[in-house]
Amino acid sequence: MCKRNRVAALLLGGFLSVGMASFEPGEGGVISALAAEEGIQEEPGTAFQDEVCSEGENVDTKSILEEQEYQILLRIVEAEAGGEDITGKMLVAGVVLNRVKSEAFPGSVTEVVYEKNNGTAQFSPTVDGRLDAISVSADTEQAVARVLGGEDISQGALYFRSVYCDGGWFDRALSRVCEYGNHIFYTL
Repeated sequence: MCKRNRVAALLLGGFLSVGMASFEPGEGGVISALAAEEGIQEEPGTAFQDEVCSEGENVDTKSILEEQEYQILLRIVEAEAGGEDITGKMLVAGVVLNRVKSEAFPGSVTEVVYEKNNGTAQFSPTVDGRLDAISVSADTEQAVARVLGGEDISQGALYFRSVYCDGGWFDRALSRVCEYGNHIFYTL
């Protein structure tokens, strides 16, 4: 992996683990340490992507996650939101990644997607076969790339349900964030 992608991957991995507050450039934080380790000079007041990517180049979002994690993220988004537009898919991807960075959930995409709570799967495609049977669309790849690139439209949502399912526990225990397409999104 080239330097810029390795630094981007390490930064996103750290972001998913501890949150954005740790990544203030120019203050001797994680960006400075990783840039120094890779021999990249950080200039105060310059955006991170401008520092590690040469002009006209984009960070390869696929390299941000390990290949297996990336594939599982693509597949769960397709399985849960395949009939949705890019915004609906971005919302679902946002929930998965919000869970990864939340201390209330496991710390990897795979663990989040396959987690069971009191014996119940958190994502039904992991038990009904959809996760293994789908083909990932270009829209899903684009939606996941945008979310991995930092575009979070989920407002911190950690849960979602179909509009066709009973709200029961969701509506009693959680705070509703938004409704979009066939899903309603919630946070703690």
